[in-house]
Amino acid sequence: MQGLARLAVPSLILAILAGAPAAWPQPMADSFEITLAMPEGRGHRVAVMLTTPAPGRALPGIVILPDEAGLDGRTARLADVMLTEGWVAIEMDPEPLSPDGAAVPPPPAPRRLGQLLRALHGVLRSDVRVDPERIAVLGLGTGGRGALHAAQDGGGPGFAAHAALYPGCAGLSAEMEAAPGAPALLLLPGAEEPEGACAGLGAAVLRMPGATYAWDHSLGTGMWRWSAAGSVPIRPDRPTTEAGEARLVSFLASAFSGVR
Repeated sequence: MQGLARLAVPSLILAILAGAPAAWPQPMADSFEITLAMPEGRGHRVAVMLTTPAPGRALPGIVILPDEAGLDGRTARLADVMLTEGWVAIEMDPEPLSPDGAAVPPPPAPRRLGQLLRALHGVLRSDVRVDPERIAVLGLGTGGRGALHAAQDGGGPGFAAHAALYPGCAGLSAEMEAAPGAPALLLLPGAEEPEGACAGLGAAVLRMPGATYAWDHSLGTGMWRWSAAGSVPIRPDRPTTEAGEARLVSFLASAFSGVR
């Protein structure tokens, strides 16, 4: 790190002499654990990685929730996409390792994830790095279902937008009790979800043609997903990943611009 600092000083001097525009502040990451207060009165410990592209400014924030695999290259890539847009990336692990590092608890059910997200939303509203009126939530798989459930609260400020990648329409349709009050977007794997899937849930739906669950995975072929219906192949698809990211950015930017 000291070597990097020594290299940075001459580069900055040269940029000033050349009349180059001042560089943006370097992103700053903050990893921490927090115990969220839950409706039944018990606390729930989660791990959070908050990265801001411009320390000292209150910026729109996006909470990123993984599926059962936990935080991985997919959530990291989404965080990078959000940082590129000038937004705060907030990766949340709803079930971090036990304090002694010996066990990984089972992932919470989607409705429970929604409760955790609402509790985290309340915490983030008081964080000076985040614009309290422009906080969105984005989830993968069951995390995506949790992102939609985060809209169902009893009132008070809520998320500015909700988005989900491959949430599983059968499970989501069975669970949803009301449409989200804020803009919502569902990106579905066209190879697994039929036309009309997830209709009537109060969300915009975009099927990604030919895509499978976890199309944004960076690993090679040969991966399978196991479910109650059996094994399903996972096919990483870079063009679909980039198209989905572009649609997410457009959706979130529109939702943030509509906040008054």
